[in-house]
Amino acid sequence: MAEVSSMKQAVDVLLKKGLSKRDILTNVDNSHFPFEDEEVVMTFIDLQIECSSDDEFNKLVEYLFGFNLNQ
Repeated sequence: MAEVSSMKQAVDVLLKKGLSKRDILTNVDNSHFPFEDEEVVMTFIDLQIECSSDDEFNKLVEYLFGFNLNQ
């Protein structure tokens, strides 16, 4: 479960930086992050690594929106 903790930490950083849940989802797979804030860019890179599989991406969606995707 370490990856979930890292994912949650990354999401928390991005939300505290003022990004919306939509901002997070639409940018997590970008190759270039259109942000001036280096911490935001580095956090997105970490989050992208955490979400390298469909299962992990599903965990991100579930964490952001509270969906249970295992139904």
